[in-house]
Amino acid sequence: MARDGIDLSELDEFTDRLIQSSKEAKKTQRKFLQQQGNKLKRKTLAQMRLSEVNELTGNYKSHIKRGKVWKREDGAQAIRVYSNAPHAHLIEDGHKQLVNPGKGKGNGHGVIPGRGIGHKPKDGKKDYVEGRKVFLNAYKDMAPEYGRACEEAIDEMIRKI
Repeated sequence: MARDGIDLSELDEFTDRLIQSSKEAKKTQRKFLQQQGNKLKRKTLAQMRLSEVNELTGNYKSHIKRGKVWKREDGAQAIRVYSNAPHAHLIEDGHKQLVNPGKGKGNGHGVIPGRGIGHKPKDGKKDYVEGRKVFLNAYKDMAPEYGRACEEAIDEMIRKI
């Protein structure tokens, strides 16, 4: 190419490095998102302890998981932290308090067949349990830290080019 007076060898070398770095960037992005997902999971578990979700909530703690990295419809990669416990939405969002009618006299355990699941509490007792918003609060705590980590990761990828 030097015969025309323009040498594009450096430009070709730079484009080759850009192509190679874009292939490496996919792996780096995936690893970065997995690490951030793990951090969000730890923050969620810490938030669960702070919001005083007690041990009587079944397997709520053990069902909090980090999902896989996936591609959204707009082409961006994403990861999520979720709970696959069947009662997680009740703890997160709140619910109406129902009292189990029980089997005759006694401590109120069990369901009398044909009577349904329960009834609302009487005598001025609280009839709605507020949600703990564990995942929302963990997300809010993680957002600024995640922004800084993204900036650092982008700067690191640019330095490698």
